[in-house]
Amino acid sequence: MERQRRNTRSKQLMMNLLDSSQTALCHEEIDRLLAGQIDRVTIYRILQGFCDQGRAHKITGDNGKAYYALCHDCNAEEHHDDHLHFRCTQCRKITCLDVPVAVPALPTGYTASDISCIVSGCCPDCHNRI
Repeated sequence: MERQRRNTRSKQLMMNLLDSSQTALCHEEIDRLLAGQIDRVTIYRILQGFCDQGRAHKITGDNGKAYYALCHDCNAEEHHDDHLHFRCTQCRKITCLDVPVAVPALPTGYTASDISCIVSGCCPDCHNRI
């Protein structure tokens, strides 16, 4: 019973963190922001579960790190997160942009399961500081 309560609390902490973030977060950022409230393995497990349930989506940055952001209107069977992501070259944050990415016409025999598009440049916050 106590384990289940801790698990529920951990999931809620993670959901609140992702919900309050204006940018996608990598595992290290989540671990730092939660300041040891959840161990690293549990963070990975919860993030994978959120992705499997359609509650979050994973963005692989050009640095090879996985970043996570909340999904909108998704479920376990169908993700609708084919949109642009923006990586700021100054602050390194990755932000979901509400700009859809169209599935390109693929040659015969190829099937797309996921689309990822990252645009790099300077975000509005960093641009205003320059």
